[in-house]
Amino acid sequence: MRFSLQRRFLLLLLLPVALILTFVGITGFVLMRNYVLEQWVASTNLRLEKAALAIQTQLDDKLDLINLIAKTERIPRKNVAQAFLLQQLIHKEGVKFVDVINIPGTGQGSARVAELERPGVSSLEGLYTMELCEDMEFCAPTLDPNSLDRSLTVVKPFAGPDGKVKRQLLARISFESFLKPVTTSDEWRGSTFLLVTSTGQFLASTDKSMADRRKLGETGNELEKKLLAEIRTKSFGTILGHGHPPDDVAGFCKVPNINWYVVQCAHGRDILAPMQQFRFYYALVGILSVAVILILIRVTTRSVAQSVSEVAEAAARVKSGDYKVTLPEERSDEIGQLSHSFNEMIAGLKQRDLIERTFGRYVDRYVAEELMKRPESLRLGGEKRIVTIMMADLRNFTAVSEQLTPEQVIAIINRYFSRMIRVIERYRGIIVDFYGDAVLVFFNGMQADLKSRAADAVKCALDMQEEQKEFIKENLVHGLPELQMGIGIHTGEVIVGNIGTESRAKYGIVGSDVNLTARIQSVAGGGRVVVSQETVETLGDRIEVSADFRVCLKGVGKDRELYEVESIDWEGPAEFCPLD
Repeated sequence: MRFSLQRRFLLLLLLPVALILTFVGITGFVLMRNYVLEQWVASTNLRLEKAALAIQTQLDDKLDLINLIAKTERIPRKNVAQAFLLQQLIHKEGVKFVDVINIPGTGQGSARVAELERPGVSSLEGLYTMELCEDMEFCAPTLDPNSLDRSLTVVKPFAGPDGKVKRQLLARISFESFLKPVTTSDEWRGSTFLLVTSTGQFLASTDKSMADRRKLGETGNELEKKLLAEIRTKSFGTILGHGHPPDDVAGFCKVPNINWYVVQCAHGRDILAPMQQFRFYYALVGILSVAVILILIRVTTRSVAQSVSEVAEAAARVKSGDYKVTLPEERSDEIGQLSHSFNEMIAGLKQRDLIERTFGRYVDRYVAEELMKRPESLRLGGEKRIVTIMMADLRNFTAVSEQLTPEQVIAIINRYFSRMIRVIERYRGIIVDFYGDAVLVFFNGMQADLKSRAADAVKCALDMQEEQKEFIKENLVHGLPELQMGIGIHTGEVIVGNIGTESRAKYGIVGSDVNLTARIQSVAGGGRVVVSQETVETLGDRIEVSADFRVCLKGVGKDRELYEVESIDWEGPAEFCPLD
């Protein structure tokens, strides 16, 4: 048998392990590949946002200086100040040309008053021309797709002391300079970056082979077409090309305050290069793991076979209903843990059977919890005990239900009881029974202080009335009638115990005081909590009543002094002591 088990282990364990490793490897590779791609997309969005802000910062830096030059037009010795600032501007990264000229027709002639130009640069014509109308604000942008010089021309009119514009500053900035930060960073290595307009017009590219490109999608590339469509409607995003993984991916982000977009393009194989290495090492580790498992199977089969036989025999005895069986736990390895777990399972099965019997007989879970500590308490019978009894009932519900459909009646009852039961359970009240739309609850000692439990009952009733207000609002929203609830509370002696038969029983109360509570409830107005004199005497000065009255109750020999509750001094649910 042991030899047969060894062969089965080799076949039924080693083969599945090999298949699982293969499946996990393939699945893990696919999932990790997608994860890496998703992470690239997420990180690209952040990096592009950072690059867009860097471009905006570069542009703002130059525009700040241009606006400062314009402001010197109104100060004395403006030529000296302007010359100094022009020197500063011409040395900014990417600035190719700066010139201040007179505007013809202003009486100033057309002679240049200042010119700073780098060697070999003389033309003012650029791909993109924008006029600065206000500080840091472009207006009247002009795009010349046929221009050979990919630069930004900035025009800033100067207003003199008289407020008339007689001169203007012309500056030409290379678009490639805006992409310089991303080309020098290691985190961008392997990617191509573009600076384009919202219409797809090329402004700059880090790929020299694209120097003569004019517009996205002009070569028929599907990825560029998708990218152009996305740019027209979104501020940022990512586009995936064909294939799984995609052959190419592209991300884009709008430069703040200007109609430019920075675009990053990369090949899928470059993004997933680490996954190719992962696949190789995983295959190597998988082969080694199968070899180690083969050796371990041969070494441990005999010991495992014997332990499995013992567990199988014990399980057969448990199946027949013998819960006395136990397994030795002297071993400290996994077999010992298995034996320990098996023994705990047996104890759990015993407890489960007890719970099933208990909860099959008792409705209230608090009662079940207490009685489970003393299984001998499950015997039929009871004892006399002073308890506080509460009964709540909806007013005029019978008349209202005759005007509703059966579905509406059931829906109202279910929602009503779901709210009330939550409150009752919060105060550890024991639900005896439901009588149509009425509920009978008692707050028995269960080794707790009688006064505290009476306070729990009154506070529970007040909270139930507050909950009833929310229930009424809910009914009105659904077009259902308003239903008020009356609550009666009484403290008296009853018989508490198990009522029924051995096959079916419930934990409840019987006695004349139960009927008296029902009579008190019947005189409680809607939204009111009425208590008996016995309950008031039990609580003493902890309870505050708003009215007291004498009434003749049906079936009661003499008039009873009743009180309408206003509030109660309540410090929280009473703590239960363990049963003796």
